[in-house]
Amino acid sequence: MNPYIALTRPGNMVLTAIAVVAGAFIAAGTNVSDFQMEILICCFCSMMLVGGGNALNDYNDRETDKENHPERPIPSGKVSADSAYTYAQSLLGLGLLILLLALENKMPFVVALIGVLLLIAYENGLKAAGIAGNVAVGLMSGAVFLFAGMAVNDPGPTLWMFGLAVLATITREIVKDIQDLEGDTDRRTLPSRIGIGYSLNLAILILLIAVGLSYTAMGQFEKMAWNAYVGGITLANATMLFGIYNAKQEDYFMGQKNIKQGMGIAMLAFIAAAGLS
Repeated sequence: MNPYIALTRPGNMVLTAIAVVAGAFIAAGTNVSDFQMEILICCFCSMMLVGGGNALNDYNDRETDKENHPERPIPSGKVSADSAYTYAQSLLGLGLLILLLALENKMPFVVALIGVLLLIAYENGLKAAGIAGNVAVGLMSGAVFLFAGMAVNDPGPTLWMFGLAVLATITREIVKDIQDLEGDTDRRTLPSRIGIGYSLNLAILILLIAVGLSYTAMGQFEKMAWNAYVGGITLANATMLFGIYNAKQEDYFMGQKNIKQGMGIAMLAFIAAAGLS
């Protein structure tokens, strides 16, 4: 893979675009076809912003990645640190500029701008601030659904996905911090502050709150949509809880992976329910 493409983590970019389409469908339902151009622009720009954010993350993590992820483009010597930084700035700036100029509705730009500012704060301090850094990543992940809702002028229905994504992402980030604990010598992550045991207990508590919250969304749906949502969200919750089980067994890689899989299933549950409503 081209190292500049690898910097952006294309898998994450595609997932973000899918999340934008999903959020737009959840918000607009069958009227989503009325916003085809807006959704297309938001998908393209969200991929640029996520790619730029990932490149910036690689730039800032270039020292710790020598131990944690030596195969990444910067520590492997495939891309210079300066080039990666310029590349990240270009993607972030261009993504924001297109949103500002191409959309009549400026709210997606506002959400994206807040997300980029939060990203910069994260990379320049919050990352090393324990749970505050995890919360920042959670907010950035959840904001994708608000961003999509804004694109179709109705963010209300996406608030559930926003809340669930924030909580599930915080949980996953804690597990990832435990996984990277030995290599994160220059970061004061939550596990390095309070220990692995307490960090896992907090992750369990946050995920249980997310599980409980997920079932309060049932009131939005009726009949077949209700059945689709309850079945899908139950599978999603079981997958994420299995991830926590794996983390408790010290398989942190599978733990965070299962949580991410559960988040994807939850998104599909919302999509299915919105389509049947």
